[in-house]
This record gives sequence, structure tokens and C-alpha cells, in this order.
Amino acid sequence: MFSQHLPLGKGIMPDKKRIYFNEYNIIMDNTTYLPLNSGLLQAFAQTHDDINAHYEFMPFLFFRGSVDNIMEEYDNPSVAAFSVSMWNEQLNLAVAKQVKLKFPDCLIIFGGPQVPHHPQSYMQQFPFIDIAVRGEGENTFSQILLQNIHSADFSKIPSMCYREPRTKFCFRNEAEQSQYKDLDVFPSPYLEGIYDEVMKKYDTMNFQIIVETNRGCPFPCAFCYWGQGGLSRKYRFHSLERVQAEIEWSAQHEIQYVFNADSNFGMHKRDMDIAKMLVATKKKYGYPEKFRTCFGKNTDDKIYNIAMLFHDNKLEKGITLARQSDDPETLKNIRRQNIKLSTYNNLQIRFNEGNVPVYSEFIIGLPGETLESWISGIEHMLEAGVKNQIFFYLCQIFPNTELAEPEYQKEFGIVTQRIELNEIHASERASHIIPEYEDIIITTNSLSLEDWRKTVIFSWVTMMFHSLKLGFFILYYLHNRLGIRYTDFLCYLSNQEFPESNALMLQIEIQKMHFTIEKMLKGKGRGNIDSDFGAIYWDEEEIHFLQISNNLPQFYRELDTLVTGFLHQREIEYSLEELKEVIEYQRLRIPLSQGTHDSEHPFQYNFPDYFATSFTSNPIQLEKQAQTLILKNQKDYQGDKKCYAKETILWGRKSGTMLVDI
Repeated sequence: MFSQHLPLGKGIMPDKKRIYFNEYNIIMDNTTYLPLNSGLLQAFAQTHDDINAHYEFMPFLFFRGSVDNIMEEYDNPSVAAFSVSMWNEQLNLAVAKQVKLKFPDCLIIFGGPQVPHHPQSYMQQFPFIDIAVRGEGENTFSQILLQNIHSADFSKIPSMCYREPRTKFCFRNEAEQSQYKDLDVFPSPYLEGIYDEVMKKYDTMNFQIIVETNRGCPFPCAFCYWGQGGLSRKYRFHSLERVQAEIEWSAQHEIQYVFNADSNFGMHKRDMDIAKMLVATKKKYGYPEKFRTCFGKNTDDKIYNIAMLFHDNKLEKGITLARQSDDPETLKNIRRQNIKLSTYNNLQIRFNEGNVPVYSEFIIGLPGETLESWISGIEHMLEAGVKNQIFFYLCQIFPNTELAEPEYQKEFGIVTQRIELNEIHASERASHIIPEYEDIIITTNSLSLEDWRKTVIFSWVTMMFHSLKLGFFILYYLHNRLGIRYTDFLCYLSNQEFPESNALMLQIEIQKMHFTIEKMLKGKGRGNIDSDFGAIYWDEEEIHFLQISNNLPQFYRELDTLVTGFLHQREIEYSLEELKEVIEYQRLRIPLSQGTHDSEHPFQYNFPDYFATSFTSNPIQLEKQAQTLILKNQKDYQGDKKCYAKETILWGRKSGTMLVDI
């Protein structure tokens, strides 16, 4: 099955075996990540003299394309290694199948989070896969290469499953690969020059990079691969010298965006040292411009101080205060603990007063969640003073997590739907690109399909009005001034409890949301394309914001009618004079795609101060006191909707810069 290079004669060495790495990444315009997993495997493999003597590493295959185009890059391969994630699994499978057909002696190796850790049935389904690696791959991959020099018997290599060449039986070695405590044993592909030729060849590409300062995660969250999928629950670290060198490398190569792959950045004392390294490097070189990381689950002063340092130096893309759910039963089911809501509230206020953009994350459809508990949890979050963003994600099922286990799914009555994967904010998938898929939860014992629908619509409407700011100030006024629960008004909107004639624009957008849900239940993907705003996929709430932005004056006239209709229906007394100014203030703070300029707007009430201090520890009370709202630094997009969408949503959403400056 595996080609063996025979001696050609005394003093003549056989041709080296060719290794091809496949790690197809998402393209966003002309931006993509360098293939980190492939680079790590190659860098460690090259520390072995025997591998260097017998193998040749071919250029990385990491641009997503048609199978035919990718196959043109293959020339007499001996080993084809595939890094498999949700966004490239089907393409990997299709390429691997063609490689095996064309080069039957080529050793096909699969690894990555999408490959099951018990892959026997997976390998039976896809008989062209010879080896499936689980968990950390560098050591296992190198052992496979070393063994493959002389033999096709891989039975003694831990952390893998292989297909016995003669019987085709898939043998899983139950032993686990020993893990090095010192991660510096794995050379950095950046520092070793692994990507030098790639960056030279594709010099017009805007490359982003992923770095890791440690591996491991102590949290066993049922939905997450980090703490359950092969990484150690114990932390292991790269040296600070290695981290500093990679940060320096990124700056010298003018990398604008660095993503940090740590599971809980900020939990360790040394993370502040790393943060200071980043700041010092940016001051010296101007790069990296942004550093994105997953902050620790149990947020505390260490994370607050790091976040403030990043914010002061314009390094962060928003600070995550992840919660996933606020329901105690749900949190118990998913093996997760949240920080106390009182602690969260205090942190939220501190971040607000420092003007640091913060966003919270919730997952729709977790076992134990009900429609009522979901709405109650969102009410708690909004009352806690979330000023910037709340993100609601459909619950995805990832392989090698507890959520994916049949017993777990049976216990909680989990029903899933496979849908096409449209990577949000990535370029539109060309027709010749093989579709990828994701599995989402649509039903549990505690959440019927109908309630799931209502939960999703409510969440999208909430993000439109709160996160994307279409009704942000109105919501605060109704709650603070009139004592109305945030979610009461949001339910009024999402359930369409208003006369259709009062809000035709919103009615149309909500109907589109229902249409999206029905498409998903038939297997179509989420994510929306509107060519006016660019050929990329937009999240549901984002596309509705953008389409409403085509006629904001009309939208706010209708919203005025909606709010007064809600107040009359609930028999709530209010000041018409105040409400008119609230609607006007709200309208003025949303950027327009055309015709804006610096301007002054008089108010009879002190709404400018009232809203400016609304999420601080010393909010100013509303009074009838004349003030002038001065709008500044407004950009006239001159009708360029693509630029408007990019700067308002892509750049502004997590950075907290969506609103017009005052």
C-alpha cells in the first residue's frame, strides 16, 4: 500500500518522499490566516534528522478552491496530511479521496478538531483515510513519518487510529501520547522561517496569524472542544522569550491582526507581562494593530487591568464577558459556572466608565434552557448595564465534546439540524467550492421547536435594537424612566404584537427572519448576502440593520408609532414631549450612508448628559434643562454602502464605535 523507495545503487540516495499539508482557510476579501497547524507539524518534524533525510516538504495548500485546481498542485505525493475543521471538512474529504484515487500509495493522514477521537466508523465511511490522529499532533505526526520510512505498521504509535494495509481493519491505539510540559520543544513556524516563501509568493495578501502562549483548559464545558477534546486540563506554557519573539516577528512582518489561541487569557500573572510586550511592540513598530483573545471565564481584576491596557493602546477588538446562559439548571447541565451577577455588574460599570467596549455571549438551545429562562436571563444582562454588545449564537454541536455524545443527547432530548455553513463576514462561497456544514440544536426536552423559533427571533430582534443600537437609547429610557422591563418591549416587537400598518419596515424584516428559520430547517445556511453591502455573509441581525439603513427616517417615524402604541396598550403614563426627544436623539446617533456632516441639535431636556452617563456609577437624572447635542466626526459615505457596512458593522460593532460621536 505504501511506496518503498529502493536503493538505486551504491552512493545513490532515493528521491525524497513528498509531504503535502492541506489546511484550507477562510478567505475574507484578500485576508486569510497563515496555516498554523501545518506550520507547527512541519517545524517539529524538521527537528528530526531522519525526517529531513527522507522527506521533502512541499508548499502549503491552504487556499480554498476547487478540487481540480487543488489536485493540480499534487505531484507524486508520499504523505498528504489534512488539518480538518468545521469550515473545511468536506473539501478535505473530497481532496483526500482524489489523492488516493490518483496516488493509491500515498499515506492519507487526518487530524484536527473535526476528526472523531473514536474514528473507526468515520474511517469506514471514508475508506481513503489511512490514519486519524487525535489531540495534539506534532509528536504523533513525526512518529508516523519516522515509522513510514521503513514500515507501514503504525500499531505502536499512541493517540491515533490506522487502517491495517492488508486487512483494512481500523485499529485504534488506546494509549495516549505523552505531552511535553515545556511547549518550547515545539519550534515556532514563524521564527523558523516556515512561512517566508508563502508570504513572498502571495505578497498582495493581508495575512493574519494565530499565536498561542499556552495550551490547556481547566473548564469541562459540555459544548466546547478546549476542555474535553484532547487538550490537557492542566496548563502548559511557552516561555515568555518565545512569546516575545513571535510578537516581534508579527510586528516586523506588519501583521495587522493577531489572534491568540489561549483558552483563558488573563488568568495567569504572566499574561500582564505578555500584554505589556504587545503594547511595547506596537509602540515600537505600529504593529500589531489589533490583538484578539479569549479572556478567562472567571473575570477578575487581572483581566480588567489587561483590558484597560489594551484599550488605552487601541489594541483590543472588544472584551468578552462570556456567560452562555444565566439559567442555573442549564449551567449545571453544561458543566459551567458563571461569575456572580453582582461581580459581573460591577465589572460592567468599570468597563463602561473606562469606555472599554465589552460584549457578552449567549448560546441558544443549551439543554435545560426554556423560552422563559432565556428571556429572563437576557433581562438580567440588560439590567446589568451592557453598553456595547450581546451576541447570541445558535448552539453548534462539535465532535469530541460531551454535547456530541449520543447518551448526552438522549438524556436531554437534543434534536439537531444539519445546515450549510456560510462563514459570517467571509467572502461569498463560489459555486465551484464544495459546501461545508454545521449541526445546530433546534429542540431539547425543555425547548420545543416552536419555542426555539421564538427564542431565535427574540434574540435577533434584541441584537438589532440593543447591540446594533437601532433602539438602544429608547430601550434605556423606557426602562429607566418608565420602569418597563427591557424584554417586555422587545417581546412586543419580536412577537409582532403591533398593528401591521404601524411598522411596515419592521414587519417586513421580521418576516424575513421567519423565512430564514424555515430555510435552516430545510438545511440551508444562515448568513445573508446583499450585493449592495458587499459580497460577504452577514449575520441575520446585521443584514436587517443594513437594509433598514436604506431609509432610517421612515424607520424612526414608524418606531415612534410603535413605542406610543406599546405604551397605550400597557396603559403606561408618559410625556409625549420627552418621548419625541428620545426618538430624535436615537435617530441622530445612528450613522447614515449618505449626506452627514457635523451639526448641532437643540433639546429641551438634558438628554445628551442623561444618555452620556446612563451606564456609569453616577448617572444624571433627566430634567427639563436645555442642552445642545453636537454631532462630530461624521463621515459622509456618499452612498457607498459597502464602505458604510464595513466601517459600521465589521469595524465598529465589537469596537464600540457604531454610533455617531458627540
